[in-house]
Amino acid sequence: MYRFLIFFLFIGTTIRDVSAQGTVSGIVLEAKTGKSISRASVQLRRMGDSAKQYAMAADKDGNFSFSKLGLGYYRLTVQSIGFSKLQIDSIVLRADRTDINLGEMMMHELSSLLNEVIVYAEKPLIENRDGKISYNVSESPLGNGSNASELLKNMPLINVNSDGTILLRGKEPLILMDEKPTNLNAQQLAELLESLPANVIEKVEIMVNPPPEYATYPGGVINIVTKKGRVGIYGRLSASAGSRGESSVSSNFSYRSAQLNVNANAGVGWLEARGNSYSHRQNIYKDSVNYFYSQSSYVNRSTMPNMRLQTDYDPDKQNSLSFVYQGYMNYSDNSNTTFYTNLDSLLHVYKASSRSNHYDGSGYSHGIYGSYQWKGKNPVEKLQLYTGYNLGKNENNRDFYQQFLQPDFLPTGIDSTQSQFFDTYTTSWYARLNYNKPLNDTGTTFLTSGAAYSSNSFHNVLNTDFLRKSDNQYIRNDLLSNNFYFDQDIFTLRAGLVVSLPMRWRLITGVQAEHSGTTFHFIKGNAPDANNGYWRLLPNATLRKDITRELNMALVFRETIRRPGMVELNPSIDYSDPYNIRFGNPYLQPSLIDNFDLNIGYNQRKFNINASLGYNRIKNVFNSIRTLVDSGKTQISYQNISDQNEYIASIWTGITLSQSLRVNISSGYNYNQYDARMKQLYRYNDGGSFYSGLNFSYTPDKLTMIEGSTRYSSFASPQGRSRTNMSMSFGVQRKFFNRKLIVGVAAIDPLGLLQYNGYTYAPNFIIQSQSRSNTRNFRITVSYQLNKTIIKRKLSEEQQKEALEKVQHKS
Repeated sequence: MYRFLIFFLFIGTTIRDVSAQGTVSGIVLEAKTGKSISRASVQLRRMGDSAKQYAMAADKDGNFSFSKLGLGYYRLTVQSIGFSKLQIDSIVLRADRTDINLGEMMMHELSSLLNEVIVYAEKPLIENRDGKISYNVSESPLGNGSNASELLKNMPLINVNSDGTILLRGKEPLILMDEKPTNLNAQQLAELLESLPANVIEKVEIMVNPPPEYATYPGGVINIVTKKGRVGIYGRLSASAGSRGESSVSSNFSYRSAQLNVNANAGVGWLEARGNSYSHRQNIYKDSVNYFYSQSSYVNRSTMPNMRLQTDYDPDKQNSLSFVYQGYMNYSDNSNTTFYTNLDSLLHVYKASSRSNHYDGSGYSHGIYGSYQWKGKNPVEKLQLYTGYNLGKNENNRDFYQQFLQPDFLPTGIDSTQSQFFDTYTTSWYARLNYNKPLNDTGTTFLTSGAAYSSNSFHNVLNTDFLRKSDNQYIRNDLLSNNFYFDQDIFTLRAGLVVSLPMRWRLITGVQAEHSGTTFHFIKGNAPDANNGYWRLLPNATLRKDITRELNMALVFRETIRRPGMVELNPSIDYSDPYNIRFGNPYLQPSLIDNFDLNIGYNQRKFNINASLGYNRIKNVFNSIRTLVDSGKTQISYQNISDQNEYIASIWTGITLSQSLRVNISSGYNYNQYDARMKQLYRYNDGGSFYSGLNFSYTPDKLTMIEGSTRYSSFASPQGRSRTNMSMSFGVQRKFFNRKLIVGVAAIDPLGLLQYNGYTYAPNFIIQSQSRSNTRNFRITVSYQLNKTIIKRKLSEEQQKEALEKVQHKS
């Protein structure tokens, strides 16, 4: 595999297209209706050389293509009766980029626009506009063959903590798909991102300071934008395989006309994860000290079929409809083995045991989402309605076999066998309405308003059986079984105002009223029924100043809310690890956060930098707290621990070193400060979390692209710290056979495994832990593009001369 990778890199970076012939193509459409403009006159002129002129007429679908062009700068002019002239400048053909596809070019009616001049600019892998970072996945070699979860981990300002949660600037973000909420719980969202192929995604947008409708989410917003396809019929087949044991196959079909867009994707992925971990705990009592060590290894395998179908219909310029079906299934087969050792103060073993666990399960999720959008004559005025319904189920069968050992690790003859059967049913639906109303003709001042409602229901059934040795029968243990319903409803109303002020100032302000309600109803279990509900009023304000065309500044205040979910609220006791039991707290209050941020951005064509300084005052912080109980076990639960001060600094920069090489660097630091009482009672420590990342992309020629990414993170918690080693991803992609065949090779963590080292401190115990997972992977991906043949209108030399004369006469 190493030799193959080196050979492929050598071929991809040394083979170049030695011909100096370029191509410029595109599609001409009506801006009002989106319909194609057939027979539009298209002229291409070499800038600085009037003798180099080419002309043709677009075909019946509005397509045109000029080929065999020399390198240099060109100006494209499109004209058609009843439409204003469209001109595109600064189209550059060069040795490393000889094929330019201008995509859809919209022509306006003469009455609406006299003429239009557009300066052409290429789309980089990562770009930044108005504080929104966009990662153009369709340009990414690392996106080829990966899934959405893996893709997100390579983006600027994003890192992943030890349990796999995706974090944006150190906080858990809201994840949207095509600007619509996913409305999934944490497990369902993780499974969706792992099952969603990256080749379905067009780009990913990171919004550190989200728009008004999502301003109350403390972690910002990540919007996954799926591909909509180009005009015509297209298909794509992809297959990938990696040395880690994972593989996938997928297919994509798209059809797009002036009013209708259909995009379908189906595939299946096979994943395998291996790893090991250890934990060393020192138990501190009034008159003695002892130790508890554990060491484990695991193998997790899963199969995930998935399907996505999206249909968009635009009956006219003002109205648009969208329908999406998103579904996946998950079949898992997991196993792990753990050794437990008890040691005295002299580190002599006095008790030991081994525990073998096997989990097998299956699950599904089916989601149906719809949206409607209306646009007024003023583009600022718009009405948006989003709604969705999701139905899912997960079942998991767990078998535990624990064998008790003597100090010399020989069996004592005593063992225990236990089985647990989990069934979790989920249903959720939501509706969200947004409306913007301009207050002046220019649309620089407008009202923004909206309402939203979401309902999430969970039905959890757990049955626990023990093997009775006397008759070899499994007996139900009701103390370790439960059956409960959990419901969470969230209702919000919001209103805001956007005002353009003199001296290039802009004010965005608003307020959101929110009611959250949760209910636990136990049919069987070890906890009583519980209800909790609360109202919150959350204001926000942003003052933005465009100092120059390149330099801008923004002052942001947001009051945000972090709500506890079912994992934090569920009072059922989890005994799957007999030495570390877990349970939630149904009476947790949400955390309210006063966010103050200063953002400064400087953007030029070849260099941009964005920096942010922030202070957050967090009230009623809730966190997982680990305590040592008398039996020598630890228990993990959730509490509203205290108020907290948080200081944040982050920076992101993009540098274009040449037309072929671009580099992006991001880094951030979050410092948490707790009150003196919590430090005294629970041994809390003030501490900072640090993360950094570097991305680069290199295009040595028009057919090859190389991309790399490195990451490092160190996380602080109230009771300790967890840090990673350096993680790395590297990918090469090359196109063959007129760009229809795409071959990609990726190396993920080629230098070693992903490793987390952690420390936990409490008044009566100290834990040192380490976990390692087999992230090292060498993957190859092959994709083939199936395109409908576009019939190009070829003109003879006399016809080209006649068309050129017509264009010049109209000019």
